[in-house]
Amino acid sequence: MGERLCRPGTISLVAAACTAIGCVSVTTPLSLTSPDSTADQRKIADYYRQDALFFRLKAREMAERIVTYQSLFGAESEWVNGARLLEQFYENAAKEQDHQTLLHLSIADDRRAWSIDRHPSLHPTGQAK
Repeated sequence: MGERLCRPGTISLVAAACTAIGCVSVTTPLSLTSPDSTADQRKIADYYRQDALFFRLKAREMAERIVTYQSLFGAESEWVNGARLLEQFYENAAKEQDHQTLLHLSIADDRRAWSIDRHPSLHPTGQAK
């Protein structure tokens, strides 16, 4: 009955197994330097777009809390002021994420245009430039 349930190597074996399992499902990393990374730039832009949406939802939540806090604690309470600051922070973060989205979409469009110009067979008119 005095037998140990965990042997010294068991914990490290379990940790190694978990790490190995986690590494198996790793997706291909985004290539930010390859000449044909338009799809990668669009994926990055989508990430920033989702973040902007998240921050806007948080800002809306804070706006609702402001109304609730004003009715409970008064318009000049610390609760209301704190919620206003958070709402402002989330709105600014959403704007920054929107900016990053547009930046990466712009990079993707520039690279696509560059690719078309460099490869006449890809030109929309079908004619070499």
